[in-house]
Amino acid sequence: MKTALRFIVVDDDPINNMVCKYVITNFAPAAGIQLFTDPEKALQFIQNEHDHESDNQETVLFLDINMPVMSGWEFLDAYSSFEDKLHSQIKIIILSSSIDPEDIEQARNHPLVSGYFPKPLSKETLMNMNE
Repeated sequence: MKTALRFIVVDDDPINNMVCKYVITNFAPAAGIQLFTDPEKALQFIQNEHDHESDNQETVLFLDINMPVMSGWEFLDAYSSFEDKLHSQIKIIILSSSIDPEDIEQARNHPLVSGYFPKPLSKETLMNMNE
């Protein structure tokens, strides 16, 4: 897979979002990056923006699990109701500080999740995603 040119980061921690933006910008300078601390706003953005996309450009979405208003799992439940066309455009990667084996196993078995990586995002993680 070639490097995605669009990234979405959904994490309630604005510092982690800025770290992600910095790492992605250094890895793929031309990439578009959308940062969200509110998962519901991210869902609205995805539904509104990606619903009108005509190209098949892949977007990578980094999703935190533990967020106060809506967890990553609740985000995935809401996202699963979107059209399959959206699912094929967005590759979801869990980016979490959780070391709970149940979270890791749930991510591994979730049909909409393509990977699970520990925080913070690193260049190595971006490189490993593409393997």
